[in-house]
Amino acid sequence: MLIMSSILTTILIAGCIKNTEEPLNNNELSNIDQPLFSPSGNYKAVIDRFEDNGVRAYKVEIVDVKDFDTYEVDILFRARDRNYVFWADEDDILWGYSGDVGTYFWLKENGFWIKKTYADNPNAVVPQALKDARPNKYN
Repeated sequence: MLIMSSILTTILIAGCIKNTEEPLNNNELSNIDQPLFSPSGNYKAVIDRFEDNGVRAYKVEIVDVKDFDTYEVDILFRARDRNYVFWADEDDILWGYSGDVGTYFWLKENGFWIKKTYADNPNAVVPQALKDARPNKYN
């Protein structure tokens, strides 16, 4: 039963880290085959698979579409966990949820991408898509 649950969890990984061969039709989600553009259109979240010491995982990069500057998000999204990545509803703030390490968001301040935790910023405006994905976690 535990093995079946682990397999099912891996198959059901959602958000930008959904493991599927078919592109998603939902413009709020990104996956390996479908980058997600920020509300302004100035940035896109790009997802790549990799392996870290035998652990299958995903990395997320924020790419500036004008000059192609790239910022690699400093969270390891393990494939075995439930993971979501969304842009904020109106601002260029990237949100990441990992069933392993929690909820983070990245925003650009003074020309640099800054990581913040939802735990330290509980009044931050959570994207509706993340609220829908984890309705018991966010009010």
